Amino acid sequence: MLALSLAVAVGLHRTATAQDPAGYSAPFADRLTNRVFPLFAMLQTAPGWADALRNDPVLQKLATDRAARVPQGACKPAPQCLADAWAWTAEDIAAVEARLRTIMSNQKAADALVDRQIRASGRFARHAALSDADLLAAAWRDAAMAMNRVIDVYAKGVPPRYPAIDAFIFDIADPRMVDVLSAHGVATAAQTKPNDLFFEPALRYANGLMQMNERIDAGTFRPLLGGDNADTVRAIARMNWRAKPYTALLVFGHGPEDVQSRTGVMGHIRLAIAADLFARGLAPFIIVSGGNVHPNRTPFNEAVEMKRLLVTQYGIPADRILMEPHARHTTTNLRNCARLLLAADFPADKPALVVSDHRTIQYIGSSELAERNVREMGVQPGRLAPGPDRFTLIFTPDPVAFHVEAVDPLDP
Repeated sequence: MLALSLAVAVGLHRTATAQDPAGYSAPFADRLTNRVFPLFAMLQTAPGWADALRNDPVLQKLATDRAARVPQGACKPAPQCLADAWAWTAEDIAAVEARLRTIMSNQKAADALVDRQIRASGRFARHAALSDADLLAAAWRDAAMAMNRVIDVYAKGVPPRYPAIDAFIFDIADPRMVDVLSAHGVATAAQTKPNDLFFEPALRYANGLMQMNERIDAGTFRPLLGGDNADTVRAIARMNWRAKPYTALLVFGHGPEDVQSRTGVMGHIRLAIAADLFARGLAPFIIVSGGNVHPNRTPFNEAVEMKRLLVTQYGIPADRILMEPHARHTTTNLRNCARLLLAADFPADKPALVVSDHRTIQYIGSSELAERNVREMGVQPGRLAPGPDRFTLIFTPDPVAFHVEAVDPLDP
């Protein structure tokens, strides 16, 4: 009996501290760089891979050559040249890919990385149909290009897809940016260690840029199924699901555009609809989804504020509300809720309900959003069907939602 209790406790602890698909438990910490660049965490932890990369003469030379590119003084055109030194060139990317494919010829190494990490994690689901070697190559190319994108946006001021809420927070034309980027580059280069893997200096540089720009959203509220969500996760595990038609009501935030409001006006309307459906017993849980989005760099988090209102204004028990505090768009609302539905052990044979105002529901169920999902995230995070009324859509999550789109480092 004691052994069974311990096993249950261990299982609940794993569920409560990891946002992973069934059957996989990440062997690395759930922090910012690992969330944005999971391949690098896997290369660091998969048995045999760190030594293979560290001892590879081609990768050793590449690391030395890349270190030599970092300016220790002035360069032109500044400040862009200071950032360009850290980017992965096409030649760099091709050279690394070739060495990764060579290491993959060792079947034991291939199994340790690709089977037990890359495939099992779901974080590269968009490439799942590829062979093991091609899958690793695609994951590497994605990671290198995503790191280059971080450098472009958060060191060089290149506009991201949504500049109003995701952009570089400084003025790239300010002469002081030369000093800032020079200081960051020199300091990062000085942190290089003899046992670094070939990508680790550049990873520190990219992480530093996100820190300097205060764009660390992807690393907040981790572990996601612990902390404020832990009581809800335990309630999910105890729930008797018989006679429950849907697992959860999914409510997407609406950020205000003024600095004083905590919740956008449409958010209040959506919460009222969700509270009514909850009271009528359509689902025993509510998932509120939304990050720190509008206005730009707001201190208010949509999910946190929606949970607060559901508890204080509608009397919904806090342990019946699961927060998804990272989504920045309707696309990622759907994807991140799909991840939570799968990771928090909601019943796989019951769908959830997306709840919103009648106009937004039409958009969520449209081909326009479906096309945008694939264009911006690379995957369709689940299936949508008409709900029981004009304010709802039935949603069945798909495990491909675990795919990480690192080009969006604020919510990959």
